[in-house]
Amino acid sequence: TTAAEAFKADVGLVNRPDFSFFRDLLASWGGSCSSGAPLPPAEPAGGGPTTVVDATADVVGSEGKAPGGVLELESDEEEPVMQPREMQLPPGQLEEEFADEPEKDAAKEGDPERLSKDSAPFPALPPFGHPEPSDARKRVLLKVKQQAADALEKEGIEAAMDRYTEAIKAGAASALMLATRAALLLKMKRPCAAIRDCCAALALNRDCGKAYHVRGVAHRKLGHWKKAHRDLSAGQRVDFSEDSVEVHMFVAKKVGALQDQKTGRWYAKDESAKKSVDLLFTSEGAEKQKKTPTADFRTSQAVRIGGLQKAPQLNGKRGIIVKVNPKDSGRWDVELRLENGRLETKAIKAENIVVVRAADAAAWKAEEQKHEEERARRMKDERRWQEEEQRQQRLHERNRAASRPGGFPDMDSSEKLEAEMSALPLDEEAMNLLRRLKGKDALEVLSQAGIASIGGNLATFVKIKVRQRLGEPDSDDEGERSRRSEQAARAAAEIAAEVEARVRARAKAEEAADARRREQAARRQRSPSAPRGGTSARAYDPEESPSDDSSDEDFDHLEEEKERKPDTGYCEKEPTEEQTENLAKWKNQALDALDAGDMKKALDRYTAVISRGGATALMLTKRGELLLKLRRPCATINDCTRAIEINPDLGKAFRIRGIAYRKLGRWAEAHQDLGEAQRLDYDEGTAAVHKFVAAKVRKAAKRQRAGSAGAPGAKRSR
Repeated sequence: TTAAEAFKADVGLVNRPDFSFFRDLLASWGGSCSSGAPLPPAEPAGGGPTTVVDATADVVGSEGKAPGGVLELESDEEEPVMQPREMQLPPGQLEEEFADEPEKDAAKEGDPERLSKDSAPFPALPPFGHPEPSDARKRVLLKVKQQAADALEKEGIEAAMDRYTEAIKAGAASALMLATRAALLLKMKRPCAAIRDCCAALALNRDCGKAYHVRGVAHRKLGHWKKAHRDLSAGQRVDFSEDSVEVHMFVAKKVGALQDQKTGRWYAKDESAKKSVDLLFTSEGAEKQKKTPTADFRTSQAVRIGGLQKAPQLNGKRGIIVKVNPKDSGRWDVELRLENGRLETKAIKAENIVVVRAADAAAWKAEEQKHEEERARRMKDERRWQEEEQRQQRLHERNRAASRPGGFPDMDSSEKLEAEMSALPLDEEAMNLLRRLKGKDALEVLSQAGIASIGGNLATFVKIKVRQRLGEPDSDDEGERSRRSEQAARAAAEIAAEVEARVRARAKAEEAADARRREQAARRQRSPSAPRGGTSARAYDPEESPSDDSSDEDFDHLEEEKERKPDTGYCEKEPTEEQTENLAKWKNQALDALDAGDMKKALDRYTAVISRGGATALMLTKRGELLLKLRRPCATINDCTRAIEINPDLGKAFRIRGIAYRKLGRWAEAHQDLGEAQRLDYDEGTAAVHKFVAAKVRKAAKRQRAGSAGAPGAKRSR
């Protein structure tokens, strides 16, 4: 039986629910359908004739007529073009949401945040039926969302609105995207348009907390206090927000509702607020009537949590019954399954615990398996972090031992005390007194002692300080103290004179070396064999000391690589759930590859994260560090520069880029970056590299000054 024959037999079939698509198709073409008497021909908009098509005939113009039901189409030269229809909200919903509540005029005048209603046209809603887009379309929509976020930052609200509307009209608009556009409409002082978008968002997802929050604020702007209280309360239950607490309390005061501080429930202050409170708890009361809470639980029973007022974030969480709470027999200890594989035991009232039914056991087991996988992954990450911290601690201890003056190995306090005393002009009595103190206290006394601060009388100062700590009187007579003080002063003066003589001798030797270099430079300029306009080959001079360049050979130097620098990607501000899972998976694969020593695979995984929306400053810095290990300093500098643009306070990015500059022999840039890294985040291991680079910078500056001073003729010739 064909469809035409079925309609011939009973034209009322067109009103059946499963033929709704046919009715929508007719309506999109401008036609209408009726199961009663035939409709009179309509006057065409363009003044042309109207063709009446019998919906019951197999072919247009057949002689068979049905008792009723015709389709009217306007004749046109062009065939009708199918245009996608917008999604339809339930009939009467917008009229009910836009309806004003009775209010005194004085209250309106005293509210500075009150807005007037805005009228149509409103922004477009998603297409009818909400079709599932292809993968290519999803990628385009992600790009449009990113462009909308960028437009909001750079161009303003209207540009962002255009981008969001373009994405919504294209299809696959999520409830969160509609709620985001509603928030922008509210900023543009269009509360009715914002309410319409929130209604559409809740039609797609009843648990979209942001839609409740935005619609509640829009109702507050219009003075719809009861509806605002309804939406804000629902939003706080679904997705608690600190930003909505103040406006929620303000709206509750307007409707006369008070909140019980113990239970968190709202109740009416007077009869005028009863309707609002009833509206708030209608759905919740219905749910509680359906549930039959029981206190007869058993250990290891699978349950879910619901109806919590003070901790709404736990509603819907899965758990396992552990035991009756020992402090409160009305509560049960439940081991809850939280995000990222975390477990936490909470004492929950029996009325807030719902037993998982046998029909839902398969879904519960699947969620439990997924939670176990997340828990295993989190524990693996924690072990990796602990191992990394231990490795960093060992490296820190090794660097600290290597950077001690004199290269002393790791020693206890008594050994350090003996080493310090052997380098100071102390007599036997002062040493014996120091040995009577604890090693830490004795080292503290020596740290306070200085030749400049005590006028050269070091031993006397040490003995006075030690006796003060020991609580012993100074038993030496005045003559003995004076004699020992003079001896210590003479010893200190001799040491100071010796040091000063060494400094003068070294300065004199450096001046002589500089003079020889200037004389050699002048001799090369006067030599007739020196080529004009260029630098002559340097002749060997037996009087010249060996050049310092022999000690400048850098075994860590790297050449600039020729490979193409990897793309720095972009950062997705609102990633989808699928995109978030992929980014986390690629990061874990990169860490596993690093543990296995496969740096090439780790680089590929890091690049996948960065090129697909995960280009955070820290991720770029990690890839830069890996590129430096692969002897690619230029690519490292490129990644770290982008990371610093995103987060100028990331010390690690400055540190990695400084080391890359050091590998290339660009000492000035390395010195600047390493100094900034130490200022932002001091690191013991970087201190030695920074010191080495600083010495290179000073040596280069000294050579430059010596060259400019030794060749004055070059300046005059120019």
